[in-house]
Amino acid sequence: MEVVSKASSSRFLRNKDLIDQRNLKGKVTLIGAGGIGSALIQLLAIMGWKNILVWDDDVLAEHNLSTTTYRPKYLGKDKSLVACKTFDDFSDSSQMIKHKPFRWGPQDNISRRVFLGPDNMDTRKYVYEKWRSQEDREFLIDMRMGALGMEIITATKENDNYMSTWKDGESIQDEPCTMKHTIFTANIVAGFGINQAFCVLQGIPYYSYINISLTPLIVQKEGFTVSRTI
Repeated sequence: MEVVSKASSSRFLRNKDLIDQRNLKGKVTLIGAGGIGSALIQLLAIMGWKNILVWDDDVLAEHNLSTTTYRPKYLGKDKSLVACKTFDDFSDSSQMIKHKPFRWGPQDNISRRVFLGPDNMDTRKYVYEKWRSQEDREFLIDMRMGALGMEIITATKENDNYMSTWKDGESIQDEPCTMKHTIFTANIVAGFGINQAFCVLQGIPYYSYINISLTPLIVQKEGFTVSRTI
């Protein structure tokens, strides 16, 4: 019986004409391994990204199973570790991932490529400021979501309007605990996030700011209720 290597040369065949595979070799930092991070980590693995570092100080609880892609067998384990195991399930031997089971702080390093999906705005700002201090910075993609809406902000060295989108966490109305995240929104925003990275790396046009609602705008018109999606 012929043994087929996991690192088969055809592993990323469908991606080779889509994106220059050399663009996937640079180090990537992922801040946040919750709902968004769990979806993004699978996409990074499948697409062929080579070197990932994940930060998250939380553990996988039972209520997280309805808002992440993680398996129940990982309950009680560090989310950053679970993200690594999930990455391994979809990657091959040419790819590597490491994890930090801690909350990222301003004293910590950051790579020139950053995906952001933490649970608070202060961390977002601190990460952005650290990333911006690097002369060789490449991109920072911030993915934010509620239950039925999302924002995706993309900053590069050449085009950076990040702080115009940032708000103090105390000024944002908190949603009920059971409505802060949904698995379908997490998957959609993660897809947009990796698409933004693809556009930046390939040098093609991209939106620096995306705001999407998954619900229609309801208006009253001449006694009728009209739905209009935004």
